[in-house]
Amino acid sequence: MGTNQSHSSLSDCIIDENPISTTQDWTLHHAQNIDHGPLSVFLGIDNKPDSVLGALGKRLKQYRHPSILKFLAWSAIGGKNCLFTEKVCPLGLVRGQQTVHSIGLGLLEICQALQFMHQKGNIIHGNICQNAVFVTPGGRWKIGGLDQIQKLVDNNTNPAANKSSETSRDILALGLLITELLNGCVDQESVEFLEYVKSTLLLPDLTRRPTIQQVLNHRFFRQPYMYIFQFLKDITLKSEIEKDEFFTSLVDLLESLPGGVVGKHLTPLLLSRYVLMDLTARRNLVPKILQPKSKHSKAIFSEGEFKDFVVPEIRTMFLVYDTGIRLILLEHFVHFASSIDNTTLEDDILPSLLLGLRDSNPIIVSHTLRALADLVEIIGPELVIGKSRSKIFSDGSPNRRKESMASLTSDQVAGGLVGRSLGVSHVPGIDQRVPPIGAEFQSFSSPDEEWDNWEDEDSNTINPLENSRQHFSDLPAAQEHSVDPVRNLQSDIDTMLKNVQDLDILKLDLKTKVKEKDEVDFFADMTPDIPKKKSSLEKFQTELEKEKKARSDKFAPVDVCEEIGGGDGWGDEELDWWTK
Repeated sequence: MGTNQSHSSLSDCIIDENPISTTQDWTLHHAQNIDHGPLSVFLGIDNKPDSVLGALGKRLKQYRHPSILKFLAWSAIGGKNCLFTEKVCPLGLVRGQQTVHSIGLGLLEICQALQFMHQKGNIIHGNICQNAVFVTPGGRWKIGGLDQIQKLVDNNTNPAANKSSETSRDILALGLLITELLNGCVDQESVEFLEYVKSTLLLPDLTRRPTIQQVLNHRFFRQPYMYIFQFLKDITLKSEIEKDEFFTSLVDLLESLPGGVVGKHLTPLLLSRYVLMDLTARRNLVPKILQPKSKHSKAIFSEGEFKDFVVPEIRTMFLVYDTGIRLILLEHFVHFASSIDNTTLEDDILPSLLLGLRDSNPIIVSHTLRALADLVEIIGPELVIGKSRSKIFSDGSPNRRKESMASLTSDQVAGGLVGRSLGVSHVPGIDQRVPPIGAEFQSFSSPDEEWDNWEDEDSNTINPLENSRQHFSDLPAAQEHSVDPVRNLQSDIDTMLKNVQDLDILKLDLKTKVKEKDEVDFFADMTPDIPKKKSSLEKFQTELEKEKKARSDKFAPVDVCEEIGGGDGWGDEELDWWTK
């Protein structure tokens, strides 16, 4: 049928051409609408004004109840009458998919719809059967087939007896429906209820049949999952005391039920706005619903059940722009985010989170940033903050394995340290790191040399290569003739130094400019003298150098000219002073 104009609120409605159900009066089709989403369309075969479909649409519009098929619109398209309702499927088509718990909850809703019609609407349905019952995608049962309803006749002599006799026809039809649905069930509650139905609802004597209220009082409808379902449906009618008592003991009741039953039939009600806004529920219930058992041992759902039943509800909740609901989701985001598939996170959750950053509420913005930080670890920073990223920080911490270091000899460690300082050697078991800028030149100097020696004014060029060779050439002669690894190390060092020269590492401009004698430094007094704080080891090395120099100067030949008058020879003034 393509796109069709139906009602002002149902414009651009797309109706499936193939019907899912056909009767002599109408065909049922699935449809899709931009505003209402998925829905169902009853297309009339007889387009007369007083057709069966016309009567059905009129009654559905007149009698509204949560367990009665919801009317959306009525229109004529292409010369055919169209009745638009919520999306449903006839019970007969999905009968095999209904579990014992699904049937129990479905019968509860059908009985409640009949109670409404008998007591509030003063009508009888007159057509209770499987074809008059429809199932929503969420598993809720809705009663339809209101085209044959009849008004209850008022009898002034005995209205109660007259009403009971009139409604007993619906009770009989209800008993037949229950017998068809519960036939084959083996659980104790269903077996007992089926016996009750056969012994009371199917009695030939109309006066001995129970009322719909008496049927609802049977303990079959007081099972824990039905009690929870009914309380959550009527939560707006409950007092604060009743809600506090209910939510305090609710977790224990849920733990006694199969997770699949809770997930399929109770999750939408457990995560409704009225539950989330209750303080007792947020404290006792919500933390155990919004995370799987892998995150919390006392949670209600396993990982698989959480993904099947809770994640779709979370996705819908993120589309609701309510401050309270959004803050609850953000508070528990770290617990359920990893259980959501990446497609849902990228397509639905992430755009909603980014929208929250633009909110004027600082609390929402703060919690949203924390949620985005948790999301980075799951779907990656490229999707969360974009692809314009670069390597800024690096890991400069040592990464040496103590076990490997302990197994090496002292010579191997020394060789590895020297090789790493030269950048050309690798000793197994020692992890190498790239030294910081400038460290490669410092490593050529001997351990007892300091940076101040590099600026000696008596030398024009600093050659760290020579210093390194001199350091190894000063080894005692006894060690040179010994068979220890130091001699081999000396040969390896020469080879490595040659390799370093080939790599042009030493071809850097390390020359220092020597001041000319006649050059005057006008800014010498302005140079700040900032003493460098030395460590204990540096102080010890300095004292050791001074002591070594003092010993060498003690035995050095004395230049009398330098000691008395400098290097210019004997002058007259000095000679006169000497002769005196």
